[in-house]
Amino acid sequence: MKMEKTKRQKGFLTHLQALKELYYETDYGRKCNLGKKPDDLLDVLTDMAIASPAIVINRTYQTYCKKGESFPSFLPSQIAKIFINRMNTAESTATVELACGKKSDDAHWQNLLTYCKQGNLQAMFDEYAHLITNGFDADNNLVGNLHHSIATSMDVRTTIYTVDTFNSFKARANGGKEKATALRSHFAVAFTKGDGKEKDADRKKVIRNAFNSPFRPFVLASTSIGQEGLDFHNYCRRIVHWNLPSNPIDLEQREGRINRFECLAIRQNIAKRYGTVSFKKNIWKEMFDEAAKVENDGEGSDLIPFWGLTEKEDMVRIERIVPMYPFSRDELAYERLIKILSLYRLTLGQARQEELLEYIFKNCDDLDEMKNYFINLSPYYKKH
Repeated sequence: MKMEKTKRQKGFLTHLQALKELYYETDYGRKCNLGKKPDDLLDVLTDMAIASPAIVINRTYQTYCKKGESFPSFLPSQIAKIFINRMNTAESTATVELACGKKSDDAHWQNLLTYCKQGNLQAMFDEYAHLITNGFDADNNLVGNLHHSIATSMDVRTTIYTVDTFNSFKARANGGKEKATALRSHFAVAFTKGDGKEKDADRKKVIRNAFNSPFRPFVLASTSIGQEGLDFHNYCRRIVHWNLPSNPIDLEQREGRINRFECLAIRQNIAKRYGTVSFKKNIWKEMFDEAAKVENDGEGSDLIPFWGLTEKEDMVRIERIVPMYPFSRDELAYERLIKILSLYRLTLGQARQEELLEYIFKNCDDLDEMKNYFINLSPYYKKH
């Protein structure tokens, strides 16, 4: 597998070198006979300058390249090649056609260019690069590390899941050999405990990085293994609780996976409030700097604006989705869980927390008054 990948890279670089030599040999393309000039040439070139994947990622890399330094010219082309391969799949082609219409059988590249322009591919890569470089050392090959992270997050493989049908289940129950149906999963993946082997651990890391990117998968189904210690906040602000946890700590742990530093909801609010700032180089860094001046005013918490913002009615919020049947036992359980959750932070650092909560419920008539004694560690309140 590794040899095949190296071979593909070598072929790609050879092709790129041949194109570069042709460009210089023909006096920068002036002596090259390209035939009749297409009627839409200027429009296409303009669209390419705005939204071509290679040009877009090149501009993003330039943002993180120090003055006087450079990076290998083939890096943007590598990302563009991975991006195009991803967008040439059947499901991606159908998505592009649905968004842009089908002009002709051989015009997918034009539709894709329009799709990238309308979706503002430049803004997408700028935002993603800002998130990735938060933990990077600026003095240690910043562009190279950024390139590696983007390339690996886009290279996640599809997964095959076996699904039982009524007939296959019935056959197995009766001692038959009918196999379950195999389905490929592209846009949603499972994040489970696995077998604990190195290959499984690598797969989970790849899935986590891919979900934390603007690329597929867009849905992550997890067991309790994803409840603690993992981050899924880069591009997710909705969490569905398939079943309710038994205590508020587990609920906080679950939702803490997407309620974190510069999470999606925070960035959407930042863009909504400060998206019109005039920026010089790094748009996201400068928007957060502006937000820190306005929201914090030099006197507030350092958590603002990275973990929370000034409360407003039209704020984008993290959403909790709890599917349940009307008049079911879950309705009462959810009501009690939210009530306990509202008092949970009052008991932080106390021994025998469950007993303290039970005492508060029984002996305190005005629970709203109790909120005055809270230690509120939530970046900002969620929308239930």
